[in-house]
Amino acid sequence: MIIATAGHVDHGKTSLLKRLTGVDADRLPEEKRRGLTIDLGFAYSTDLRPGETTGFVDVPGHEKFIHNMLAGVTAIDAALLVVAADDGPMPQTREHLSILDLVGVRTGFVALTKTDLVDVDRRHAVVNDIAALLEGTTLAGAPIHPVSSATGDGVTSLVAAIRKIDSEISGAEGCFRMAIDRSFVVDGAGLVVTGLAQSGSVAVGDRLVVSPSGAQGLEARVRGLRVQNTLTKTGQAGDRCAINLAGSGVEKASVGRGQWLVTPAGRSTSRRIDVDFRLLESEERPMRHWRPVHVHVGTADIPGRIALLEAATLAPGETAVAQLVIDRPVCVCRGDAVIVRDQSAWRTLGGGMVLDAAGPRRGRAAPLRLSAVKAHRRDAHDEALATLLDTAPGGVDLSAFARNRNLLPTEIGTLSLPGMINVGSPEQPVAILDRYLAQTADTIRQELAKHVASNTSDPGLAIGSLVRHLPGQIPPAVIEVAVDELVRSGAIVRAGQKIMIAGQGRRLESQDADLWAKVEQALLVDGRPQTVWEVSEKINISQVDVIRFLKRAQAVGLVNQISKNRFITPSALLTLAETAENGLRSAGGDRFTAASFRDWSGLGRNLSIEMLEYFDRVGFTRRAGNERVILKAAADVFEKSSS
Repeated sequence: MIIATAGHVDHGKTSLLKRLTGVDADRLPEEKRRGLTIDLGFAYSTDLRPGETTGFVDVPGHEKFIHNMLAGVTAIDAALLVVAADDGPMPQTREHLSILDLVGVRTGFVALTKTDLVDVDRRHAVVNDIAALLEGTTLAGAPIHPVSSATGDGVTSLVAAIRKIDSEISGAEGCFRMAIDRSFVVDGAGLVVTGLAQSGSVAVGDRLVVSPSGAQGLEARVRGLRVQNTLTKTGQAGDRCAINLAGSGVEKASVGRGQWLVTPAGRSTSRRIDVDFRLLESEERPMRHWRPVHVHVGTADIPGRIALLEAATLAPGETAVAQLVIDRPVCVCRGDAVIVRDQSAWRTLGGGMVLDAAGPRRGRAAPLRLSAVKAHRRDAHDEALATLLDTAPGGVDLSAFARNRNLLPTEIGTLSLPGMINVGSPEQPVAILDRYLAQTADTIRQELAKHVASNTSDPGLAIGSLVRHLPGQIPPAVIEVAVDELVRSGAIVRAGQKIMIAGQGRRLESQDADLWAKVEQALLVDGRPQTVWEVSEKINISQVDVIRFLKRAQAVGLVNQISKNRFITPSALLTLAETAENGLRSAGGDRFTAASFRDWSGLGRNLSIEMLEYFDRVGFTRRAGNERVILKAAADVFEKSSS
């Protein structure tokens, strides 16, 4: 259980924590000298809640250090709002309360401190002021406990309230994520980073990534772990962690506040964050589009601008979808709290929740895009995905969906909805509704018919060009599946990297028909595809004329060009692809090497690599390191020539 204090400077937050835990949370010499909290302080107790450790984050109350306060309250279980009885609610009381409200803290209570300095009437008056201040916020109706850190009066009642807090852990699912708030070096151990685990779990020996940090993030290994200041082997969401990191390049100069420690699957970063933004009701003027701001998310404080996506201005107290365009990338997920302050970082303007962590540069305010962003207002993953699929004719990138909602890679496969079809590869999965897939297939058929009608000499349409012919942004994986459906239905045939209307291909001009009979025989010798030079020598025609003819033959689907100087018939391609299938089946594995294909086909090393690279391009295989994985059945990619 982690509780954050909040409140105006010199209202007794640190003194109250010392009374509750026996720990002085002011750890810096400057804090000791000045008598006020500057940076985050921490205190732990095993006595407040029997059977577990209660951790407190002591945040600064002075307006100059509000950025440090923000680093301590974006992922807490509960809040302890501290108000001094002699002062009553003050400016930072109101700002801290607004921040707690914006980040959605719903569990909390108020400590009315320094009650030994005022009479009963003053105490009652301040209690009424606090109750009125809480109205309309997530802490409305929170209990108010009069206490005195000096005498101990009322502390027993406050401890009883702390013991009643529900300790149910939220965010236990998903990838491990921890916003780093401190980093320091321990002699003999190395770098240690601290923070509050927001989701998932971590264990000694785990591989994690510091993000953002370079193009791929800085990889590190968990060498040691403390939770709530106790040495342990594991930690989970809700725990205050101190993690000893090891790894190349892992040093204090490159790791610190503002970064995240995450599972490798959650390393993605963005400079455009789509959010549900609420402008505080206390603002005197509407928010205008593209206003310079300071964005606080996790423990980062980054300058940027706010782009309003639903109107040119936003009135005080109103909420709308906005995109935060920030100066540096940040690692965030849907549901993370965001606080927005003015350009000078002196006043909190508003805040809200991240909806999409990777907003687009263009089309961010388009109707379909806004519908997709608003789908992430739904907490349930299946409900959000259902809404996205309904408004996505081109399908939904499941990897991006999982990253945005902090799902483990294994959780992607569990996403299943009525009418949903999974396409793409395991590395780049895409989901689309069956009606949209059928719509895409029908559009492809229509575009092919248009092409044939306007290009009588070329009945084939390159599959790679379909992206330009289809409306919207249809992913290649969806196009491939739509083409496969048309081939299975018999509406079209596939000729390597082209598609043709069934029964309308392979028409050569009369003067080429006789030449094709000679060339076809010369293209393959003992199962080995021949080069243009070899074909030229065999039929006694110049290489230039052979290439020109083969280009004409390719246009009508009789051959496929697999490299600069080699062409092959569709039926020969099918035979070689089936050789790979049969060889892999006999080997009993799920992938094969170029050497294996060389042995199965007898083609030799260089030609085997040439063929495999072509298989990769047309989607029959995919390279995985030094091996290949077969993605589709050979018969679904290649077909026998009917000539």
